[in-house]
Amino acid sequence: MRIRVFLLLFLLSLGTTAVWAQSDVEAPVQTIDAEDVQSVRLDELARLLQRKTEQRDELQRSLANSGDAIPAAKQKTLDNLNRDIGNLSDTFEMIALSNMDTSLLGSSDVVQTDWKQDLLDVLNPLIESLKSITKRPRQIAEAREKVLYAETRLQITEQAIAELEAIPSGSLDDSAKQRVSELLSKWQDEQSQYEQQQLVAQAQLERLSEDQDSFIEGIWPATRLFLLGRGLTLLIALAAGVLTWGLMRLLWWTYTTHFTTKDQRRNSTWFRLLEYSFYLVTTLVIISVTLVVLYVREDLLLLAIAFLLIVAAVLGLRQYLPRYIREARLLLNLGAVREDERVIYNGLPWQVMSLNLHTVLRNPALDGVIRLPLEIISTLVSRPIKNNLWFPSNRGDYVILPDGTFGQIRVQTPDLIEISVKGGMTMTYNTQEFYAINLINLSRDKTFGVSVTFGFDYNLQPISLTEVPETLKREVQSALENAGYAKHLENLIVELATANASSLDFLVFATMNSAAAKDYFKLNRLIQQTCVAVANANQWNIPFPQLTIHHSPAT
Repeated sequence: MRIRVFLLLFLLSLGTTAVWAQSDVEAPVQTIDAEDVQSVRLDELARLLQRKTEQRDELQRSLANSGDAIPAAKQKTLDNLNRDIGNLSDTFEMIALSNMDTSLLGSSDVVQTDWKQDLLDVLNPLIESLKSITKRPRQIAEAREKVLYAETRLQITEQAIAELEAIPSGSLDDSAKQRVSELLSKWQDEQSQYEQQQLVAQAQLERLSEDQDSFIEGIWPATRLFLLGRGLTLLIALAAGVLTWGLMRLLWWTYTTHFTTKDQRRNSTWFRLLEYSFYLVTTLVIISVTLVVLYVREDLLLLAIAFLLIVAAVLGLRQYLPRYIREARLLLNLGAVREDERVIYNGLPWQVMSLNLHTVLRNPALDGVIRLPLEIISTLVSRPIKNNLWFPSNRGDYVILPDGTFGQIRVQTPDLIEISVKGGMTMTYNTQEFYAINLINLSRDKTFGVSVTFGFDYNLQPISLTEVPETLKREVQSALENAGYAKHLENLIVELATANASSLDFLVFATMNSAAAKDYFKLNRLIQQTCVAVANANQWNIPFPQLTIHHSPAT
């Protein structure tokens, strides 16, 4: 494209060089600098503009002399001439001013606007800033489009001129020759106009490319300008916001430490309302101070961004407002869950220790606490604490599991239960599963019972209600005392329990203190052994299960 740009200049200089060669063969060849290029362009445009003006004036005079209605074809020709003259005048001014951007000098009329236009005016600094970021790429793309547009039109004009010049003039009459000559002149004018448009667009593209090359050199000045301008404004706004926050916190600390008590801060509803109102007021004050700083600094772009952020926050708050209201009621201890009450979470009972953005729940029987966000707490319901039964066991208790396993609780946490069983082994349960099983706790109620059922033969039926239970009770109590369980024995019951098919079954039930819970199976074995010893000493038979068969005589 640069070859085409300077092609006309080369042809113009060719004639001048020929003249110099005739006068002085040894004359040096002159080079054309930027000012000469500008002068040549202005000369060409002036001549083209003069020719267009003369054509327009001649057409206007002919139309004025005719006195009739203006034909549509001539009116269209006149409009095209006026348009071309306007475009050529603008191009002449642009080249004369070295492609300066004079669009900012245009006048703007005051027009009436509505609220939408006012909103656009507020956001205009932000829009202009975004446009300025993409200004250079858009200008380069636009200049390239103009060059391509002019090249396409030039190709069409060149083809048209070639077609007209190829017409043999010898075979035409005078009228046809004149028409062909007029058409050729018209298309030559069009070609000259598009050449000028191409030169202007090419010059703009070259200028933008040169500015782009110098952009890197201007990074530090631009950075320095930002730091001293908008960057300083942001720093001042940030410092003002932090200072305001610190001052508000100081005022709140002074009030809470000198004018309230610890009990009021923990349990008073009005204090909670005041506390969360303080957080809201602090946020509003910080926003106001920041906006005042931006207003005083007259940074419309940052003000527009700040207003956009505020509007976005308000719209988001409207969507989540019901949830925030529900959570605010919880924070004020006025909701479905309240402090020092009991809730069920994941199948386990918990005491609400404190309601906050992360609520603390604690089970007194478990080691550790859990923290839950407000959105989970808002789905629960609490009730006042009516008893202290938080878990079926405590650490150190002796328990019997449904499968008969006997062990001692070693660790109880919100996640796991660890039980020590005989042989030095350990069993681990999930806390929720352990809470749901039906276990027997030997340590909780201070006492536990050891039950043994022992059977004797029916030949003891006469003394089954007197001598047998008395002897068993005396001997079992003596055996427990000799084994060191006298201080742990709370009560001993020996009674005839069942008259079975082949034996008389006696119940021996010893109520023991929980301190002896670890010897539960040992006590059971001791009672069994004592019953056997009593049977041996008194020669009381211990029957086997018997099956009686009745046989009828044969007939």
